[in-house]
Amino acid sequence: MSGVDAFRLDGKVAVITGGSRGIGRSIAEAFRDAGAEVWITSRSAESAAEHAEAIGGVRGVGCDVSDASQVEALFAQVAEASGGTDVLVCAAGLSSAAKAAEVSLDEMRRMHELHVLGSLACAQAAYPQMKERGGGAVLLVASVWGLGGQPGTLPYGVAKAGLVHAVKVMAIEWARHGIRVNGLAPGFIETDMTAEVGPEIKDKLLSRVPMRRGGRPDEMAGPALLLCSEAGSYVTGQVLAADGGERAR
Repeated sequence: MSGVDAFRLDGKVAVITGGSRGIGRSIAEAFRDAGAEVWITSRSAESAAEHAEAIGGVRGVGCDVSDASQVEALFAQVAEASGGTDVLVCAAGLSSAAKAAEVSLDEMRRMHELHVLGSLACAQAAYPQMKERGGGAVLLVASVWGLGGQPGTLPYGVAKAGLVHAVKVMAIEWARHGIRVNGLAPGFIETDMTAEVGPEIKDKLLSRVPMRRGGRPDEMAGPALLLCSEAGSYVTGQVLAADGGERAR
């Protein structure tokens, strides 16, 4: 497969956690348009069903990824209904800002459980399904704040840095089974989550971005499609920064 066709996902089953909004939703829409059977999650069944209907052509399932039993149930449902998982995108997450001298250990644990342990639980649940199906692709949505220090972002940044390391370890260990594992590190993306930072902090953050603007959620869909399709078939263990040039400094 070559050219534009290499970006197709026809016949693939894709699970996108956090696919109801923001970056996850844009990825879900792109994967649907590329021919995949898409499952999205939100924290409640009602929210998942509502967002799935709004997106159209996808399935919605309630799943709190920090709850291992709910993750297990999600992938069992996918296996029963669709035969298993070919593509996993872990986009579920929340932001958290706190200074190193002030952040509580409880907040550090909350971020770790959601981002790192939640993503690991999903990857571990998808792994045997992908192995049985002859391979697959895992994409962990990290952040540029997990690639370098940013004052006031310790709980969120440490969790995202954990995902960066997880990408590299899983990629090495799972390559022999035809499973590729990569990461996507968005910069400042205009979402409901980043809208909470306020205009002053936003302006300060964007001053470091050569393109001088925040990214759109749909601008993350192309990189995700590359890393999860045959177009990226020889790419694994990498973390792609999509940040308007911020990490080029």
